[in-house]
Amino acid sequence: MSSISRETTAIVLNSRDHGESDKIITFYTRDFGKITGIAKGANKSKKRFLNKLELFSHLALSYQQKTHSSLVFVIEAELHSSFIEIRSNIESYVAATLIREVLLLATVEGEGDLKVFNLLHWALQSLADQRSDLEICTVFLLRLFDTLGYRPDFSHCCRCGNTFDVAEQYSFLQVGAGLVCSRCKEKVEGTLRDLSTGTIRLLHSALTDPLDRLHRLKFSRQAIRQSLPMLHSYGRSIFQRDIHSWKAVKKRLA
Repeated sequence: MSSISRETTAIVLNSRDHGESDKIITFYTRDFGKITGIAKGANKSKKRFLNKLELFSHLALSYQQKTHSSLVFVIEAELHSSFIEIRSNIESYVAATLIREVLLLATVEGEGDLKVFNLLHWALQSLADQRSDLEICTVFLLRLFDTLGYRPDFSHCCRCGNTFDVAEQYSFLQVGAGLVCSRCKEKVEGTLRDLSTGTIRLLHSALTDPLDRLHRLKFSRQAIRQSLPMLHSYGRSIFQRDIHSWKAVKKRLA
C-alpha cells in the first residue's frame, strides 16, 4: 500500500492513549483540515513527542498517509507554541474547550479551510494573551458559522425587509438566521432572542472586520449575555447536537 509524506502546520484538538505507549491525536491543519493520526511511542518518547502533543499545541507536523486509510502516521512534531497560558487558566481553558468541541462537530476529515485554521489560531492566541474568554467565544462562533455558510444577517428585518434602524427594536430569529423588527415580532413563529441595537452593531463588526482588527471590539456584559446564548442555540440547530462544554461556559454568564 503506497503512502504520501506531508508537512503542515497543525493545532491539537484531541488526544487519547492507545495501548501502553501510543497516542491517537486529532489535529486541525492549515492545509488539509481535520486529520486524525497515531503517534507511535508518544507516551515513552523522550525527544520526538515529549510535551508536544498537549491539547491546543501549535505545531509543525510531519506525517505519512497511506492510500485508502483515514488514520495517518505521525512522524515528527516541532512545537511553535504550547499555549500553556490556556491550560493554566481555568476560564481560558473552558473557552478553548468550547471552541475545540464546536470545531470537532463542525468539520469533517480531510477538508481543509485556511479561514477556519486562521480563526482557530486567532482564538487560541487571543486566549493566551488573556483577552476576554467570553468575547473570544462569541466572535469565534459567529465567524465560524459564517465560514461554514451559516452567516447570520444583521442588516435588515428578514420578514418585512426594512433596513436595520438604530431607532427600532429587534430580535434574532433562529430559523431565519436574521433580525425581526418589533412590528413583525408577533407575526413569526420560532425561537426569538432580543438584541439591543448596540449588540447588533457589535455583531456586524465582528463579522465584517479583519481578524487583525477584532481586538479593537469591546463587548459589554449585556452584549455578551445577549450574543453568546443566541449563538449557542443557533449552533445546536445547525449541528443537531448538544454542545456539552456549553454548561461550563454558561456558568460564566451568571
